[in-house]
Amino acid sequence: MSTVLFVTWDGGGNVNPVLALAPRLAAHGVTPLGFGPPSLAPRFGADGVDYVARDVPDPWDAAAMAADVRAACERTGADLAVVDYMLPGALVGADAAGVPQVALVHTLYRGLLRDGYPGPMDMAASVETLDAAAAAAGAPPVSRMADLLDRCARVLVTCPAAFDDEGPPAAANVRHVGPVLETAGADAGWVPPAGDDPLVVVGLGTTVMDEGPVLQQVLDSLAGEPVRVLATLGAHLDGGEVAAPGNATVSGYVRHAAVLAHAAAGVNHGGLGTVLATAAHGLPQVCIPLGREQPHNARAVARAGVGLAVDPADGAGAVRDAVREVLADPHYRKAAAALGATITRPGEPTPAEAEILGLLA
Repeated sequence: MSTVLFVTWDGGGNVNPVLALAPRLAAHGVTPLGFGPPSLAPRFGADGVDYVARDVPDPWDAAAMAADVRAACERTGADLAVVDYMLPGALVGADAAGVPQVALVHTLYRGLLRDGYPGPMDMAASVETLDAAAAAAGAPPVSRMADLLDRCARVLVTCPAAFDDEGPPAAANVRHVGPVLETAGADAGWVPPAGDDPLVVVGLGTTVMDEGPVLQQVLDSLAGEPVRVLATLGAHLDGGEVAAPGNATVSGYVRHAAVLAHAAAGVNHGGLGTVLATAAHGLPQVCIPLGREQPHNARAVARAGVGLAVDPADGAGAVRDAVREVLADPHYRKAAAALGATITRPGEPTPAEAEILGLLA
Protein backbone atom coordinates (compact mmCIF):
# COMPACT_ATOMS: atom_id res chain seq x y z
CA MET A 1 0.00 0.00 0.00
CA SER A 2 1.39 3.39 -1.05
CA THR A 3 1.48 6.41 1.25
CA VAL A 4 0.97 9.94 -0.06
CA LEU A 5 1.92 12.87 2.16
CA PHE A 6 -0.18 15.98 1.47
CA VAL A 7 1.63 19.12 2.63
CA THR A 8 -0.56 22.20 2.81
CA TRP A 9 -1.37 25.35 4.76
CA ASP A 10 -4.53 27.01 6.04
CA GLY A 11 -5.17 29.42 3.21
CA GLY A 12 -8.77 28.86 2.11
CA GLY A 13 -9.33 27.59 -1.43
CA ASN A 14 -6.00 25.75 -1.51
CA VAL A 15 -7.29 23.19 1.02
CA ASN A 16 -10.45 22.11 -0.79
CA PRO A 17 -8.69 20.23 -3.63
CA VAL A 18 -6.67 18.26 -1.07
CA LEU A 19 -9.73 17.38 0.97
CA ALA A 20 -11.48 16.21 -2.20
CA LEU A 21 -8.49 14.31 -3.56
CA ALA A 22 -7.21 12.49 -0.47
CA PRO A 23 -10.35 10.37 0.18
CA ARG A 24 -10.56 9.49 -3.51
CA LEU A 25 -7.03 8.12 -3.40
CA ALA A 26 -7.92 6.16 -0.26
CA ALA A 27 -10.67 4.44 -2.25
CA HIS A 28 -7.89 3.11 -4.53
CA GLY A 29 -5.98 1.61 -1.59
CA VAL A 30 -3.63 4.55 -1.12
CA THR A 31 -2.93 5.82 2.41
CA PRO A 32 -3.30 9.62 2.41
CA LEU A 33 -1.72 11.57 5.24
CA GLY A 34 -2.15 15.31 5.80
CA PHE A 35 0.68 17.49 7.08
CA GLY A 36 0.27 21.12 8.04
CA PRO A 37 -0.88 23.56 10.72
CA PRO A 38 -3.00 22.40 13.70
CA SER A 39 -5.96 24.50 12.50
CA LEU A 40 -6.58 22.07 9.63
CA ALA A 41 -6.66 18.90 11.74
CA PRO A 42 -10.45 18.97 12.27
CA ARG A 43 -11.17 19.37 8.57
CA PHE A 44 -8.97 16.43 7.62
CA GLY A 45 -10.39 14.36 10.44
CA ALA A 46 -13.94 15.08 9.32
CA ASP A 47 -13.08 13.54 5.96
CA GLY A 48 -11.43 10.51 7.57
CA VAL A 49 -7.88 11.50 6.62
CA ASP A 50 -5.09 11.03 9.18
CA TYR A 51 -3.26 14.25 9.89
CA VAL A 52 0.08 15.28 11.38
CA ALA A 53 -0.05 18.77 12.85
CA ARG A 54 3.05 20.91 12.56
CA ASP A 55 2.91 23.42 15.40
CA VAL A 56 5.84 25.83 15.00
CA PRO A 57 6.43 29.52 15.83
CA ASP A 58 6.89 30.52 12.18
CA PRO A 59 5.08 28.21 9.75
CA TRP A 60 6.66 30.03 6.79
CA ASP A 61 10.29 29.46 7.82
CA ALA A 62 11.62 27.71 4.73
CA ALA A 63 14.54 25.98 6.44
CA ALA A 64 12.34 24.63 9.22
CA MET A 65 9.72 23.56 6.70
CA ALA A 66 12.32 21.71 4.63
CA ALA A 67 13.68 19.92 7.69
CA ASP A 68 10.23 18.99 8.97
CA VAL A 69 8.96 17.71 5.62
CA ARG A 70 12.10 15.66 5.13
CA ALA A 71 11.60 14.13 8.57
CA ALA A 72 7.91 13.49 7.91
CA CYS A 73 8.64 11.79 4.59
CA GLU A 74 11.24 9.55 6.22
CA ARG A 75 9.13 8.81 9.30
CA THR A 76 5.99 7.89 7.35
CA GLY A 77 7.76 6.10 4.51
CA ALA A 78 5.95 8.34 2.04
CA ASP A 79 6.07 7.15 -1.55
CA LEU A 80 4.97 10.52 -2.92
CA ALA A 81 4.63 14.06 -1.56
CA VAL A 82 1.82 16.22 -2.91
CA VAL A 83 2.88 19.73 -1.95
CA ASP A 84 1.04 23.03 -2.17
CA TYR A 85 3.20 24.93 -4.64
CA MET A 86 3.17 28.01 -2.41
CA LEU A 87 5.30 26.07 0.11
CA PRO A 88 8.60 25.86 -1.78
CA GLY A 89 10.42 24.89 1.41
CA ALA A 90 8.30 21.74 1.52
CA LEU A 91 9.39 20.86 -2.02
CA VAL A 92 12.99 21.21 -0.84
CA GLY A 93 12.31 18.88 2.09
CA ALA A 94 10.70 16.16 -0.02
CA ASP A 95 13.58 16.45 -2.48
CA ALA A 96 16.06 16.01 0.38
CA ALA A 97 14.21 12.86 1.47
CA GLY A 98 14.44 11.44 -2.05
CA VAL A 99 10.65 11.33 -2.35
CA PRO A 100 9.05 12.18 -5.72
CA GLN A 101 6.99 15.35 -5.59
CA VAL A 102 3.77 16.62 -7.11
CA ALA A 103 3.33 20.39 -6.94
CA LEU A 104 -0.35 21.24 -6.59
CA VAL A 105 -1.09 24.60 -8.24
CA HIS A 106 -4.44 25.96 -7.07
CA THR A 107 -4.28 29.19 -9.07
CA LEU A 108 -3.83 30.02 -12.71
CA TYR A 109 -0.47 28.85 -14.01
CA ARG A 110 0.42 30.55 -17.29
CA GLY A 111 -1.35 33.69 -16.14
CA LEU A 112 1.01 34.04 -13.19
CA LEU A 113 4.27 32.84 -14.76
CA ARG A 114 7.37 34.89 -14.06
CA ASP A 115 10.82 33.60 -14.94
CA GLY A 116 9.47 30.08 -15.31
CA TYR A 117 7.40 29.83 -12.14
CA PRO A 118 4.04 31.16 -10.88
CA GLY A 119 4.66 34.35 -8.91
CA PRO A 120 2.89 33.31 -5.67
CA MET A 121 5.71 30.83 -5.01
CA ASP A 122 8.00 33.61 -3.85
CA MET A 123 5.55 34.87 -1.24
CA ALA A 124 6.96 32.30 1.19
CA ALA A 125 10.69 32.47 0.51
CA SER A 126 13.40 33.87 -1.73
CA VAL A 127 15.71 31.81 -3.91
CA GLU A 128 18.58 32.61 -1.54
CA THR A 129 16.58 31.40 1.47
CA LEU A 130 15.59 28.21 -0.32
CA ASP A 131 19.15 27.52 -1.45
CA ALA A 132 20.33 27.83 2.15
CA ALA A 133 17.48 25.54 3.27
CA ALA A 134 18.46 23.02 0.61
CA ALA A 135 22.08 23.02 1.78
CA ALA A 136 20.99 22.45 5.39
CA ALA A 137 18.53 19.70 4.47
CA GLY A 138 20.84 17.89 2.07
CA ALA A 139 18.87 18.72 -1.10
CA PRO A 140 20.28 19.84 -4.46
CA PRO A 141 21.05 23.56 -4.79
CA VAL A 142 18.30 26.00 -5.80
CA SER A 143 19.57 28.56 -8.28
CA ARG A 144 16.12 29.69 -9.48
CA MET A 145 12.62 29.21 -8.16
CA ALA A 146 11.63 27.26 -11.26
CA ASP A 147 14.20 24.57 -10.35
CA LEU A 148 11.80 23.27 -7.72
CA LEU A 149 8.99 22.78 -10.23
CA ASP A 150 11.30 21.34 -12.88
CA ARG A 151 12.33 18.59 -10.42
CA CYS A 152 8.74 17.58 -9.68
CA ALA A 153 7.36 14.40 -11.17
CA ARG A 154 4.24 16.40 -11.97
CA VAL A 155 2.95 19.94 -11.65
CA LEU A 156 -0.83 19.65 -11.44
CA VAL A 157 -2.76 22.83 -12.22
CA THR A 158 -6.30 22.76 -10.90
CA CYS A 159 -7.92 24.72 -13.71
CA PRO A 160 -8.80 23.78 -17.30
CA ALA A 161 -6.13 24.76 -19.82
CA ALA A 162 -8.67 26.76 -21.81
CA PHE A 163 -9.43 28.93 -18.76
CA ASP A 164 -5.80 29.81 -18.10
CA ASP A 165 -4.10 32.76 -19.75
CA GLU A 166 -2.29 32.31 -23.01
CA GLY A 167 1.43 31.85 -22.65
CA PRO A 168 4.47 29.83 -23.66
CA PRO A 169 4.14 26.05 -23.87
CA ALA A 170 4.21 24.45 -20.46
CA ALA A 171 7.06 22.19 -19.34
CA ALA A 172 6.63 18.49 -20.01
CA ASN A 173 5.73 17.73 -16.39
CA VAL A 174 2.87 20.27 -16.22
CA ARG A 175 -0.71 19.06 -16.50
CA HIS A 176 -3.85 21.21 -16.45
CA VAL A 177 -6.07 18.70 -14.64
CA GLY A 178 -8.96 21.00 -13.81
CA PRO A 179 -10.44 21.51 -10.36
CA VAL A 180 -10.87 18.72 -7.85
CA LEU A 181 -14.25 19.62 -6.37
CA GLU A 182 -15.54 18.54 -2.98
CA THR A 183 -18.85 16.71 -2.74
CA ALA A 184 -21.66 18.12 -0.61
CA GLY A 185 -20.43 15.90 2.22
CA ALA A 186 -22.05 16.78 5.54
CA ASP A 187 -24.03 19.54 3.78
CA ALA A 188 -25.90 17.07 1.55
CA GLY A 189 -29.61 17.74 1.80
CA TRP A 190 -29.11 21.46 2.43
CA VAL A 191 -32.38 23.33 1.79
CA PRO A 192 -32.31 26.78 0.15
CA PRO A 193 -34.22 29.77 1.51
CA ALA A 194 -37.93 29.61 0.77
CA GLY A 195 -39.32 31.35 -2.30
CA ASP A 196 -39.51 31.15 -6.06
CA ASP A 197 -37.19 33.98 -7.10
CA PRO A 198 -33.78 33.05 -8.54
CA LEU A 199 -31.19 32.22 -5.88
CA VAL A 200 -27.99 34.29 -5.99
CA VAL A 201 -25.22 32.81 -3.85
CA VAL A 202 -22.80 35.38 -2.45
CA GLY A 203 -19.48 34.21 -1.02
CA LEU A 204 -16.37 36.35 -0.61
CA GLY A 205 -14.04 33.64 0.66
CA THR A 206 -13.17 32.03 3.95
CA THR A 207 -9.99 33.93 4.79
CA VAL A 208 -9.53 37.42 6.18
CA MET A 209 -9.51 40.01 3.38
CA ASP A 210 -11.45 42.88 4.99
CA GLU A 211 -14.41 41.74 2.93
CA GLY A 212 -17.11 42.78 5.41
CA PRO A 213 -17.84 46.20 3.86
CA VAL A 214 -17.85 44.71 0.35
CA LEU A 215 -20.26 42.00 1.46
CA GLN A 216 -22.55 44.63 2.94
CA GLN A 217 -22.34 46.57 -0.31
CA VAL A 218 -23.41 43.48 -2.27
CA LEU A 219 -26.35 42.82 0.04
CA ASP A 220 -27.45 46.45 -0.19
CA SER A 221 -27.18 46.39 -3.97
CA LEU A 222 -29.49 43.38 -4.24
CA ALA A 223 -31.99 44.45 -1.58
CA GLY A 224 -34.63 45.60 -4.06
CA GLU A 225 -34.04 42.94 -6.69
CA PRO A 226 -36.42 40.05 -7.46
CA VAL A 227 -33.94 37.46 -6.19
CA ARG A 228 -33.29 35.38 -3.10
CA VAL A 229 -29.80 36.00 -1.75
CA LEU A 230 -27.74 33.53 0.27
CA ALA A 231 -24.58 35.07 1.73
CA THR A 232 -22.09 32.60 3.20
CA LEU A 233 -19.50 33.90 5.65
CA GLY A 234 -16.05 32.77 6.65
CA ALA A 235 -15.69 31.72 10.28
CA HIS A 236 -13.83 34.96 11.04
CA LEU A 237 -16.92 37.08 10.31
CA ASP A 238 -19.75 37.65 12.77
CA GLY A 239 -23.11 37.31 11.05
CA GLY A 240 -24.58 39.73 13.58
CA GLU A 241 -22.47 42.51 12.09
CA VAL A 242 -24.07 42.08 8.66
CA ALA A 243 -27.36 43.90 7.99
CA ALA A 244 -29.29 41.49 5.78
CA PRO A 245 -32.19 42.88 3.73
CA GLY A 246 -35.49 41.04 3.61
CA ASN A 247 -34.58 38.99 0.54
CA ALA A 248 -31.25 37.79 2.00
CA THR A 249 -30.20 34.95 4.28
CA VAL A 250 -26.81 35.03 6.01
CA SER A 251 -25.19 31.69 6.78
CA GLY A 252 -21.91 30.12 7.75
CA TYR A 253 -19.95 28.32 5.07
CA VAL A 254 -21.85 25.65 3.15
CA ARG A 255 -20.04 23.48 0.62
CA HIS A 256 -20.35 24.60 -2.98
CA ALA A 257 -21.82 21.32 -4.18
CA ALA A 258 -24.73 21.72 -1.76
CA VAL A 259 -25.70 25.34 -2.49
CA LEU A 260 -24.82 25.84 -6.15
CA ALA A 261 -27.13 23.05 -7.26
CA HIS A 262 -30.01 25.37 -6.29
CA ALA A 263 -28.55 28.65 -7.60
CA ALA A 264 -29.13 30.81 -10.66
CA ALA A 265 -25.92 32.84 -10.33
CA GLY A 266 -22.98 33.48 -8.02
CA VAL A 267 -21.27 36.58 -6.69
CA ASN A 268 -17.77 35.88 -5.43
CA HIS A 269 -14.31 37.25 -4.70
CA GLY A 270 -12.62 35.63 -7.67
CA GLY A 271 -11.00 32.76 -5.78
CA LEU A 272 -10.24 30.12 -8.39
CA GLY A 273 -11.93 27.27 -6.52
CA THR A 274 -15.18 29.22 -6.17
CA VAL A 275 -15.02 30.47 -9.76
CA LEU A 276 -14.62 26.97 -11.17
CA ALA A 277 -17.16 25.38 -8.81
CA THR A 278 -19.67 27.96 -10.04
CA ALA A 279 -18.81 27.21 -13.66
CA ALA A 280 -19.03 23.47 -13.00
CA HIS A 281 -22.69 24.01 -12.17
CA GLY A 282 -23.19 25.95 -15.41
CA LEU A 283 -23.88 29.20 -13.55
CA PRO A 284 -22.99 32.75 -14.58
CA GLN A 285 -21.13 34.81 -12.02
CA VAL A 286 -20.02 38.25 -10.94
CA CYS A 287 -16.49 38.52 -9.54
CA ILE A 288 -15.46 41.25 -7.12
CA PRO A 289 -11.72 40.60 -6.67
CA LEU A 290 -10.38 41.66 -3.28
CA GLY A 291 -6.65 41.03 -3.79
CA ARG A 292 -3.95 38.36 -4.19
CA GLU A 293 -4.31 36.62 -7.57
CA GLN A 294 -8.06 37.25 -7.70
CA PRO A 295 -7.93 40.03 -10.34
CA HIS A 296 -6.28 37.53 -12.72
CA ASN A 297 -9.11 35.07 -12.12
CA ALA A 298 -11.75 37.76 -12.57
CA ARG A 299 -10.25 38.73 -15.91
CA ALA A 300 -10.30 35.07 -16.92
CA VAL A 301 -14.00 34.91 -16.03
CA ALA A 302 -14.71 37.89 -18.28
CA ARG A 303 -12.47 36.56 -21.04
CA ALA A 304 -14.25 33.20 -21.00
CA GLY A 305 -17.62 34.95 -21.18
CA VAL A 306 -18.94 33.15 -18.08
CA GLY A 307 -19.49 36.33 -16.09
CA LEU A 308 -18.44 39.87 -15.30
CA ALA A 309 -15.75 41.46 -13.16
CA VAL A 310 -16.61 44.44 -10.94
CA ASP A 311 -14.13 46.60 -9.05
CA PRO A 312 -15.14 46.92 -5.38
CA ALA A 313 -14.65 50.69 -5.72
CA ASP A 314 -17.35 50.88 -8.41
CA GLY A 315 -20.10 50.78 -5.80
CA ALA A 316 -23.39 49.00 -5.22
CA GLY A 317 -24.93 50.15 -8.49
CA ALA A 318 -22.25 48.38 -10.52
CA VAL A 319 -22.80 45.13 -8.60
CA ARG A 320 -26.56 45.33 -9.07
CA ASP A 321 -26.25 46.02 -12.79
CA ALA A 322 -23.78 43.16 -13.26
CA VAL A 323 -26.04 40.67 -11.48
CA ARG A 324 -28.99 41.83 -13.57
CA GLU A 325 -26.96 41.35 -16.75
CA VAL A 326 -25.66 37.85 -16.05
CA LEU A 327 -29.14 36.69 -15.03
CA ALA A 328 -30.85 38.21 -18.07
CA ASP A 329 -28.36 37.47 -20.86
CA PRO A 330 -28.38 33.75 -21.79
CA HIS A 331 -24.93 33.99 -23.35
CA TYR A 332 -23.31 33.93 -19.91
CA ARG A 333 -25.14 30.78 -18.90
CA LYS A 334 -24.33 29.16 -22.25
CA ALA A 335 -20.62 29.95 -21.85
CA ALA A 336 -20.69 28.72 -18.25
CA ALA A 337 -22.30 25.46 -19.34
CA ALA A 338 -19.60 24.99 -21.99
CA LEU A 339 -16.82 25.55 -19.45
CA GLY A 340 -18.61 23.38 -16.91
CA ALA A 341 -18.70 20.52 -19.40
CA THR A 342 -14.88 20.40 -19.24
CA ILE A 343 -14.85 20.13 -15.43
CA THR A 344 -15.15 16.85 -13.54
CA ARG A 345 -18.25 16.78 -11.36
CA PRO A 346 -17.83 16.40 -7.58
CA GLY A 347 -17.23 12.78 -6.61
CA GLU A 348 -16.35 11.58 -10.11
CA PRO A 349 -12.88 10.24 -11.06
CA THR A 350 -10.56 13.15 -11.72
CA PRO A 351 -7.53 13.64 -13.97
CA ALA A 352 -5.57 14.66 -10.85
CA GLU A 353 -6.09 11.32 -9.12
CA ALA A 354 -5.30 9.50 -12.36
CA GLU A 355 -1.97 11.35 -12.59
CA ILE A 356 -1.07 10.51 -8.99
CA LEU A 357 -2.11 6.88 -9.29
CA GLY A 358 -0.02 6.64 -12.44
CA LEU A 359 3.04 7.87 -10.56
CA LEU A 360 2.45 5.31 -7.80
CA ALA A 361 1.97 2.39 -10.19
